[in-house]
Amino acid sequence: MTPALTPTESRTRGRVAPPIRWIVSPGYDMTFFIGSCVLTFLFYGLYRIAHHFGFILRGDSVLITYFLFTALFDHPHILQTFSRTHYDKEEFQKRRNLYTWGLAGFIAVGFVFLLLKWEAYLIVGAAIYGTWHIIRQHWGFIKIYKGLNNDRASFDNWLDGAAYFTGMFACFFTDYGDIREPLIVYGDIKVAVPTLPGEWGEALWVLFLFLISGVVFRQVWRAGTGQGVNVPKLLLMGAALYTHYFIFFLTATPFLVAEALETAYHDVQYHGWMMHYQRRRFPNVKQVALKWGAFALLYGLVVGVIEIKGLLEPGSWAMWLFVPFTMVVIFHYYVDGLIWKMRDYPELREILLTHPAPSSSNTSEKTTSVPS
Repeated sequence: MTPALTPTESRTRGRVAPPIRWIVSPGYDMTFFIGSCVLTFLFYGLYRIAHHFGFILRGDSVLITYFLFTALFDHPHILQTFSRTHYDKEEFQKRRNLYTWGLAGFIAVGFVFLLLKWEAYLIVGAAIYGTWHIIRQHWGFIKIYKGLNNDRASFDNWLDGAAYFTGMFACFFTDYGDIREPLIVYGDIKVAVPTLPGEWGEALWVLFLFLISGVVFRQVWRAGTGQGVNVPKLLLMGAALYTHYFIFFLTATPFLVAEALETAYHDVQYHGWMMHYQRRRFPNVKQVALKWGAFALLYGLVVGVIEIKGLLEPGSWAMWLFVPFTMVVIFHYYVDGLIWKMRDYPELREILLTHPAPSSSNTSEKTTSVPS
């Protein structure tokens, strides 16, 4: 005689977990959006061995690490934004004033900081704003994976968001807590920053451990009830949280090195997103992503040299170029919070978050839409 099923078994018997959906493909997403987190650890290794490279940048391991990061990854990803804001004619017409006079205004403010000799405050302020920008970008990808995989229950949305943001800010407040000396950007470039209570980071860390335990148990429950586990979301959340834990908890590195460790993952993640956007938005432009990548790399190398020159000689002409490029970075942080809001751009959702359906000889290619 077959034993009677329990209520839970009767509900889940025959239920098949939904297939996992990715933004582009498993290989692409794992390479650019998730797996590129390994750059955090590669740059840390580079920093640790860079003192052996005495033939460049005076053998300074900080400058070697920072130059390779800013020239090959960070500033190239800044230029990629312009393929969305200026190269995209429809978007440019929508915010013409922001992309012309607004950009000029950002740069003008940078010169004001320079005239007041506040460039150190500008650099540190840009880095802190950049941390928030990185946190938001990771969360944006998490939300995309939640939408793609129908992982939008109110409780899951609340739990995922609470655990993610609490963990990220626990890292940040722990690193910037109880700072009693001026923060050294590089050499004599330093700035006094407000001291945050160390207890903030400790309290957030305890809360994070409680919340992340809830996330784990929630996944076990979902798997047990046949609802499926959102693997891309969990992988990206884990990569973002652990890299920040590694940077702010497990290691102690100079300011510029910490910036490289935190941002390199974000940069490649963004490069992957922009290549996907360029190919889908401009399908008739031959090798559009390759062309933008080449221009971006050239731009990064030029700006990287200028930045290193400005750090080595703060009073030189290079600082007058360093600061405007820093304002372009801040401009990127600002506009990026506007140009990727899917609720404001339904056409972007259709372009970027749909997958071609299998085509046949008798039917034209169609796409499957992502639920709003």
